[in-house]
Amino acid sequence: MESQFDTAVAAYEHSVQEMPFREHIEAYSFLNAVGDVTGRRVLDLGCGSGLYVRRLRREGAARAVGLDESTAMVDYARRREGREGLGAEYLVADAAAPSADDLPAIEGAFDLVTAVYVLPYAPTPAALEGLCATARRALPESGGRFVAATLNPDHSTAPGWYRPYGMELSAREPVGEGTKGHLKAWVGEEVLDVDYFRWSAAAHERALRAAGFDRISWIRPKVSEQGRQEYGDEFWADYLHCPHALILQAEAGPRTAPTASDTSPAPDSSDGSDSSDSSDSSDSE
Repeated sequence: MESQFDTAVAAYEHSVQEMPFREHIEAYSFLNAVGDVTGRRVLDLGCGSGLYVRRLRREGAARAVGLDESTAMVDYARRREGREGLGAEYLVADAAAPSADDLPAIEGAFDLVTAVYVLPYAPTPAALEGLCATARRALPESGGRFVAATLNPDHSTAPGWYRPYGMELSAREPVGEGTKGHLKAWVGEEVLDVDYFRWSAAAHERALRAAGFDRISWIRPKVSEQGRQEYGDEFWADYLHCPHALILQAEAGPRTAPTASDTSPAPDSSDGSDSSDSSDSSDSE
């Protein structure tokens, strides 16, 4: 199936080396939230070229499976798996609209589901709910966790805010649920141009609750010690003040109806500027 990411394989792969925030903030914060995966079965939704699937497998996951709608991304990931032999698996499917025809049997097959920059590409509430439903479907009846790096609902659209980190984000005004935005990232000599959709914290949490997740927390990213030493605290200050992404963690117990009281507070958007911070919840890791 066609995807806006079909032509972005090289840029996506090179971005880890060319955009230091990906390793020192994104990967550092995301993997800290994921925790120890030794012996665990992990499904990575929207796996792209397999960056995190490979990493999770190397860090001890008993099974690491990547699922993406982009045939080009999965073809690349499979070719690399053929060379490296890590034991990672890759599937082509649209996780936002699962059906018996296009989504392999994943029912209860994983202990943990992850996603990095997947939820912001859901164009409708139904698609957002579909992604969350797929995550829950992949976990056992007894429950499990879904950990996602997702767009900060209150990310900055101020010109130049994220340019030191290799990217620009812009969005149409006025901002509402599902407002289209655009990400432009400079990756060495390559340029990544993709559209995304803005969803509020409440919209994310509604979709997660509808899928059966009953404990939801938002986690602010942090910079690694290596990143601090290499680039200095001043370099990271603007990003950490208003990061473009947050970590969203959702836990599910046995399949029972969740209650609104089980959801942690949404990111704080009380900052008077046109972009604002999002606060940790009490049960963030």
